[in-house]
Amino acid sequence: MFAVLALVAGVVMLKTDYLDARSVLDDGRPGVFTLDRCERAGGSGTGPSTFCYGDFRSRDGKVELEHLRLPEEHDAAGMKPGETFPAHAVEHESGPDEVIRSDDKGRADLTARAVGASGMVLLGFMLVGFAVRATLEAGSKRHSRLGAWCGFGTVVSLLLWFIGRGTGGGFWA
Repeated sequence: MFAVLALVAGVVMLKTDYLDARSVLDDGRPGVFTLDRCERAGGSGTGPSTFCYGDFRSRDGKVELEHLRLPEEHDAAGMKPGETFPAHAVEHESGPDEVIRSDDKGRADLTARAVGASGMVLLGFMLVGFAVRATLEAGSKRHSRLGAWCGFGTVVSLLLWFIGRGTGGGFWA
């Protein structure tokens, strides 16, 4: 059961943390994001409890969006209110508008999020592998090999998850 939950969580993370943001980058209007403020909420001083807001203006001046929240707090790391960076944005008729940083830093943060989500997907597959291993005859070559590969894959998946989440939206960065 935990294996399926990890696999589903990884796929959802991949969609929301990478694919949705990537679609804004691919389909959104290019422009400039101006940082207004970053706020820390909750009990911790870092990680997912930091939210950054600002305004977006398209290159052609046809789209101006205010009070947008950056989906990736690392995109504003080291910035002061009033500073800008290249961005892409999508304006929705209903629901919140979306913005994503589109320079090298923004793309690197997006890639790191994809790496972290991929680690969770891999963990789900490794846990499924361990479940399959439990059905095999103990002591057989298949049992041993599958156990070794799943053990190795689990370590790799956790490293990917920690590295990706830590550098692109992680809890300790």
